[in-house]
Amino acid sequence: MTEAELLALVNQGESLHCEFKRDSPIPDVELAEAVACLANTEGGWLLLGVEDDGSISGLHPKRLPVNPHLLQALIANKTSPGVQVEVHQVQTRDGVVVALRVARAPHLVALTDGRVPRRFIVGRGQPECRFLQPHELASRLAELYQHDYTAQALQKATWEDLNPLEFERLRQTIQRNPRADKTLLDLPDEELAQALGLVVSGDGRLLPTVAGVLLLGRDEAIRRLVPTHEAAFQVLREDRQVAVNEFFHEPLLKLFERLEQRLQAHNPEEEFSFGLYRIPVPLFPPEAFREALANALVHRDYALLQAVYVRLDPDAGGLVISNPGGFVEGVTLDNLLVVEPRPRNRTLADAFKRLGLVERTGRGIDRIFREVLGLGRRPPDYSGTTRDTVKVVLPGGKADLNFVRLILEVQDRQRRELGWPHLLVLRQVTNEGELTVAETARLIQQGESRARTLLEEMVEMGLLEARGAKRGRVYHLSAGVYKRLGRPSAYVHRRGFDALQQEQMVLTYLKSHGSITRGEVAGLCHLTPSQAEYLMRKLKKAGKVRLVGKGRSAHYEYLSINSES
Repeated sequence: MTEAELLALVNQGESLHCEFKRDSPIPDVELAEAVACLANTEGGWLLLGVEDDGSISGLHPKRLPVNPHLLQALIANKTSPGVQVEVHQVQTRDGVVVALRVARAPHLVALTDGRVPRRFIVGRGQPECRFLQPHELASRLAELYQHDYTAQALQKATWEDLNPLEFERLRQTIQRNPRADKTLLDLPDEELAQALGLVVSGDGRLLPTVAGVLLLGRDEAIRRLVPTHEAAFQVLREDRQVAVNEFFHEPLLKLFERLEQRLQAHNPEEEFSFGLYRIPVPLFPPEAFREALANALVHRDYALLQAVYVRLDPDAGGLVISNPGGFVEGVTLDNLLVVEPRPRNRTLADAFKRLGLVERTGRGIDRIFREVLGLGRRPPDYSGTTRDTVKVVLPGGKADLNFVRLILEVQDRQRRELGWPHLLVLRQVTNEGELTVAETARLIQQGESRARTLLEEMVEMGLLEARGAKRGRVYHLSAGVYKRLGRPSAYVHRRGFDALQQEQMVLTYLKSHGSITRGEVAGLCHLTPSQAEYLMRKLKKAGKVRLVGKGRSAHYEYLSINSES
């Protein structure tokens, strides 16, 4: 690390991934605690010899000269498992600073006395290192896939805490759900509960697990044994007044049905004709709601005393579903659509899959996107998700029926459903006008090779048109799609604007640089060589440019009005 790199890091201030420490000198235990804190959060830098306000005071003379190997050994011996750090010694005009680079740990790191520290953002956005409480330890272990809270056997629970009516509801769920594991129907209650991990054998009896009480428990048993379980259904009016505000502490299958019924009363439909059929278009697609609700109930952090919320919120633009507990380790907003499924509560998630309530592949997010986009609406919005809460907004508002009709026509012609990447690209191009390969790759969260293949496939399907070559290639809606969306003039405007814009770009370039080659025209306007040649012939015929030279030396010059006369 150079002095300039160190100063740039200092100027950014303290954060979750950077801590300043005054070396007075620092006790060994405090040093190990600061390192473990970073390792248990996001990793980052510990800067020794920097004050809290960012001023550099330098290392204490007792620590000089610095022996990197001794410092690394000290930290490894004071943490469990031992944390390995990179040691950088940087000489500044104000003294020597030691920068310790700490990697994010794939497991919990404790001090030798067993305490586990982690960095948090506290009041006024300031970072702070503190030790995890028991319920926070369980939550963090679940995020790291090292603990399944819902698999825990509840020692104070008995078989009598499970409700026979919920067993019947479970069987009815399996019978009516085509995705469910029908072999479960042949099992008696005890074996059925064991097959789903809802009870375990212990002390000669069957002990319900957390998952068992959540799915099959009596209301009283749930309140007593899993008091963190709660869900709310809310409806907010335009004036922000609460029209509906209901809270539930019921078993999950019963709760699932109740919340579906509540939404149905606030989910109007409109219809349009497609051939011989009447196609219903609800405000919120039921399949997307069920998948999002199942995700919230299955993946929430049951160690936290907080509720799952289902809220109709005009200010948020639709239906908001949120649950306590952020994304688990490895899942981010940038890979949400493509990352491998990683359930926080594996036992509960497996039970929901076998009951057919979520995708067996675990790719429920795909289904949510496809269902919402298929109704001509904006894509689901997860941007409100934080480290502590997952929040998705299913957009409401008036559906784009022309968009829905277009999708049905294309699927009818192709004899297959369009995937969520096709629908997401089509929606984005409709909204933004055009897309590049790089923009598409970021949109679908996949590589540029896959993005280019997808775009060219959509060109072959007649959905998009392309212009330009190589990295300058851009894609926009085809004339046929503009027409089917009820916007035929938009295609003429776009193509006409492109042509005028390209001419003006070339003339502006010539006025500034004096000359331009055909290759430079192609790069400037994102055209193929033949398109660039056609554009320059058009400008030459209009008397705006002239061709000078032949072969490799050929170029075009600006032909001013004075030179023409």
